Amino acid sequence: MKPVSIISKGSYHIGGRKVTIEGSAPVETRFWPGGPPVTYDPNGDFQAGQMYVQYTRLEHPVIPYPVCMIHGGGATGALWESTQDGRPGWEFRFLQNGLNVNVSDGVERGRSSWAQYPEINEGPPMFNSYGERWTTYRLGPKAGVPYEGSRFDYSKYDQFMKQHVPRWTTSNAMVQAAYDEYFSSMKDGMIVLAHSQGGLFSLEAALKNAENIKGIIMVESSSDLDVDKTDVSVFRDIPFLFVYGDFLGDAYCIDGYKWPGAFAWEGSMRNLHHKILEMGGDSTWMELPKLGIRGNTHALMMEDNSDEIADLICDWIKEHIGS
Repeated sequence: MKPVSIISKGSYHIGGRKVTIEGSAPVETRFWPGGPPVTYDPNGDFQAGQMYVQYTRLEHPVIPYPVCMIHGGGATGALWESTQDGRPGWEFRFLQNGLNVNVSDGVERGRSSWAQYPEINEGPPMFNSYGERWTTYRLGPKAGVPYEGSRFDYSKYDQFMKQHVPRWTTSNAMVQAAYDEYFSSMKDGMIVLAHSQGGLFSLEAALKNAENIKGIIMVESSSDLDVDKTDVSVFRDIPFLFVYGDFLGDAYCIDGYKWPGAFAWEGSMRNLHHKILEMGGDSTWMELPKLGIRGNTHALMMEDNSDEIADLICDWIKEHIGS
């Protein structure tokens, strides 16, 4: 394993606001077994809408801009840290490639914490079942049945499920506000690497903070961005890379339905790619099977060839972004 020389590592929270809750009834409880009864007052001032960012800086990076890894729905930054079979994840592989890295937890996820509901967040959380994650990550034609030739280690599916967390469908505005502030704060430049739902928030934040964005990598990202209704001219000067795995298209269905993310693969992301090229920009469309790399699902950063894919992306960064 190639060693890395790290000069600094730390974390911070960004975004959020003070919110006051009033009128909720006190709760009688004990904070530990056998402890004295206490009256907990759920009213008062609280922080809500903040997100967590962890950074790692190399002693001698090949590019000064950090690769900011943005996770998808129901996930946290743990997605980038290690694979379900215990290998180092993309965070470490990118460091090995000489790139500084930021790993974040979006609002409501992981170390960012979540807000009270319905007092602040209108709706309840949605929990991810084994079947739902199987469908979302395009692991096979139906829950529990893998695609033939898949690179995913199904024997570690229990471990894979442990990293997933609840998600809300009512907090998008709060999540977006934190990403906007995060991207705005990166005055020295950032390279965005977004997976799945992370693409939705990242593209919106990048449109508002294009001057800080040195490159954007969309890894099987979802987005409803309509290039016919949205001015994306600021993307002309930002190199783009779109990365997709296997088992896409009409030949592959899950429980009789096309994989939900395929609509972005066929529509919004492909349209954005072509729009950037039409504007004279730099955009690369990378479908791994066309490079002879087959068997990857939506969890391509967790699969047995994750290092190979990471290296492809890092090579693209060095070629298209540089210093």
